[in-house]
Amino acid sequence: MPLPRQSTLVPLRAFVRSSASRQQCLKGIANIKASSPPDNLNSRRAFSSSIVRGASALADHSSRQQAGPKSTRSSRLLHSPSERDLQEAEIEAEVLPVHEATFQMTDAAAQQLQAISGRDNNPNTALRIVVESGGCHGYQYRMELTSKRELDDYHFEHPSLKPSNIYIDAISMPLVKGSTLDFATELIGSSFRIAENPQAKGSGCGCGVSWELKV
Repeated sequence: MPLPRQSTLVPLRAFVRSSASRQQCLKGIANIKASSPPDNLNSRRAFSSSIVRGASALADHSSRQQAGPKSTRSSRLLHSPSERDLQEAEIEAEVLPVHEATFQMTDAAAQQLQAISGRDNNPNTALRIVVESGGCHGYQYRMELTSKRELDDYHFEHPSLKPSNIYIDAISMPLVKGSTLDFATELIGSSFRIAENPQAKGSGCGCGVSWELKV
C-alpha cells in the first residue's frame, strides 16, 4: 500500500491571523448553532496546500463514500484546549464540551497513521485536519502531517492502534465534530477521507471534494 509523502509545510498560523479571516470562520460556526442560513458560505479558515495525498491532494467528502459497515470506528480525546489556551493563541473560538468534541477514526485510518509514524520513526507524527474555504460548495478539507500540537488543537488517537494522532484546531472542530476519518484504497489511488460529517448537507459536490454546510 503506498504511503502518503510529506512535502514542505507552510506554517498554519500564517494563514489565520487576520481578523477578517477569523471572523468569517466564526460566522460559519455561529450559523450551525443558530440553525439559520449563513450570510456568506465563503467563510472558513484559510490553510496551506495539502501534503497528505494519494491520488488526490484533498481529503474526500461524500456520503456515498462512507466508512464501510465492517469498519471498526473508535477514538479517544487525549487533549482539548482551555479558554486560556485560546486567548494565548489569539484564537476567537469557544471550547467545546467534552461530550461534543467527538471524532472517530476507522481501524484502516489508524493503521495508516501507524505506518506513517513508523516510516518517520517519530511517534509524535500526527495528521492535522482543517476546514478551509474553497470548492464549488464553499467548504473543503485539507490535511497535513505535523509533529507539533498547537495551543488550540484537540488531540485524538485510536484507543488500541498507536501511534495514531489526529489534531483538529478549535475553529475547525465545530465543523467536523461527529465525523469519521477513513483510509480508502481504490484502483485510482489511496487517501484519507472524512466520512459522515453531521454538519455536511447531502453528498457534496460531484467532484468528491467540496461540501456544503447544513443549516
